[in-house]
Amino acid sequence: MIGVAILGSGFMARTHAAAWAEHADRAEVRVVASRTLEGAAKVAEVCGAEASDDLLATMARDDIQVVDICLPTPLHRPMAEAAFAAGCDVLLEKPIALTIEDAEAIIAARDASGRKLLLGFVLRFWAEYEELVRQVAAGTIGTPQVVSTLRLSAPPDWNEWMSDPAVSGGVAVDFLIHDIDQINLLLGRPLSVHARAVLAGPHDAPQHMIATITCEGGIATAEGGLLLPASYPFTSGMRVLGTEGVIEYPFSAAPSEDGGNIGGVDQAANALTVYPTTGAARTIDAAGSDPWGREVGYLIDCIASDTTPQRATGEDALLALRVALAANRSLQSGQSEQI
Repeated sequence: MIGVAILGSGFMARTHAAAWAEHADRAEVRVVASRTLEGAAKVAEVCGAEASDDLLATMARDDIQVVDICLPTPLHRPMAEAAFAAGCDVLLEKPIALTIEDAEAIIAARDASGRKLLLGFVLRFWAEYEELVRQVAAGTIGTPQVVSTLRLSAPPDWNEWMSDPAVSGGVAVDFLIHDIDQINLLLGRPLSVHARAVLAGPHDAPQHMIATITCEGGIATAEGGLLLPASYPFTSGMRVLGTEGVIEYPFSAAPSEDGGNIGGVDQAANALTVYPTTGAARTIDAAGSDPWGREVGYLIDCIASDTTPQRATGEDALLALRVALAANRSLQSGQSEQI
């Protein structure tokens, strides 16, 4: 039985706690640690774990083999380094870090420890996104040329730090990075990015962005932001235009009622569809189990087989961060920025 410690007490920590509970036959969350005992206790209730307000002591316990880090991004490097030093494998929520230096330090700590690192790029384990990537790789729409993504949410009123770019990295680093990772996966090495954004919020920061990314395999447009009214459904999606058709996955979820930005989902309205250049459009039944549960299950499988994760790696996260930071530089320069 794998012993797990979750660090954090927010929406994502609760989501991860429920995901680990799906694998109770192979892993057990034994402690949830946060900077406040009250916050840790709320998450611990989800998975029947202990609660602690001592992050470092939690990682040093003999019964902990995996540390799941769901803390604000500035804490990612010190907590990941401490977890690796304690001999633990790490599940680290995205983004990997706020700077290239910190991201590279986390990867170096992984390598020095010989432990495993999996990044929380949940779209890598989202059944429809997985199937979309498989269909493109199989040549269903010919050669991909243009990728368009969308990610829209109400402001993150479940915490304060996400709206502060000094802590979150802004909408590109904290939010659009999911889609940037998918674009890298579909179109290959990113070369440059040109971005524009709407400034809003208490920090007068970029809160809605449109970024055009040039890659070796084509061009992409990623639009996303946190300015939608609370009544607006969380909306995301991806469309890939190829030489022989289009494949598209729209996603919409009701506003959340208990924190976070994703509520109830109508699967029938979120169908993955192929539009070929010849013949009729067809939907693909790709719905799968909870993607966070699949993410956790993948890490458990890697640990059980003692194999290095090949999906959502530190290197994947570093590349996505390079693009996101280039997008932020583009906002400042008003020009296209090299990656």
